[in-house]
Amino acid sequence: MSAMTAVSARTTHVPAGLVLLVTTLTISLHLVGFFAQTPTTTAILACSLLIFGLPHGSFDLALLRRAGATGSTVYLVLLYVGCAAAMYVLWRLAPVLALAAFLAMAVAHFAEDWEACGSRFIATAMAAAIVTAPALLHLANLRALFTVLTGDRAAATLADMSLLVAPVALAVAVAGVGLLWQADRKKLALLASCGLAAMLLLPPVLGFAIFFCLVHSPLQFQSHTEALELKGAQQWRGIVVPISVGGLGVAGVVFLLHNGSSPTTSIFAVSFMTLSLLTVPHMLVPMFANRFVKRQTVAIG
Repeated sequence: MSAMTAVSARTTHVPAGLVLLVTTLTISLHLVGFFAQTPTTTAILACSLLIFGLPHGSFDLALLRRAGATGSTVYLVLLYVGCAAAMYVLWRLAPVLALAAFLAMAVAHFAEDWEACGSRFIATAMAAAIVTAPALLHLANLRALFTVLTGDRAAATLADMSLLVAPVALAVAVAGVGLLWQADRKKLALLASCGLAAMLLLPPVLGFAIFFCLVHSPLQFQSHTEALELKGAQQWRGIVVPISVGGLGVAGVVFLLHNGSSPTTSIFAVSFMTLSLLTVPHMLVPMFANRFVKRQTVAIG
């Protein structure tokens, strides 16, 4: 697990009822053909992932300091930039491998949302279900999206592999929702159900936008602000805004370096690439820092 704490607070403040309403309405409108899938709408949804998703990752440095990480802020920032740069090089040299790594990290990271179910295995299965569910009803779309992201038709194989994983992962995820409900985490169970339904029934990018912006990011944001005891403007002015703007700056640089076939295609690809570039340090740097802190503690002891 990263130093980004799992969602373990007994009270979930994310408005589950509102998320249920938005998810149900979106699915209903999609089923009657209201949402047209166009490159423009896909690009807009991809941008929403950055705008509404980046804030929850802005607390990394503060959480590291709280966990006892040593070293200057400049050093930690350089470590983050180095991890992101390494991921960008991987996208350039082996994009299919980069996408596979991103999907694997997404599963590991999303599992943190569901650890209140009491089983790391089931929490991971719930995360795997969220990542792979689109392959069940939207396989052709998912194959096309993976090909666009990587510029390599071989990436469609990752969608096919998702189809193999999804049925078992979804079956276990249903059990995970039941465990959350039994543990009196009814809001969290409802949020998990919304995320799974969105990823299963909606087109992949739309479903992911619902899950990422309305479920995952708010859950993580709540967890981090509670861990840091931040409230009101303090969290936005000092941490969230400047670091989120920095993340958008990364997206801008990647966009300038990206050789897309069209602006809308580039926006879609760059948005997901940027998420992966930021996810790598989001997951790995805290892990390295935690190990360093533990070694220091042992040495002092």
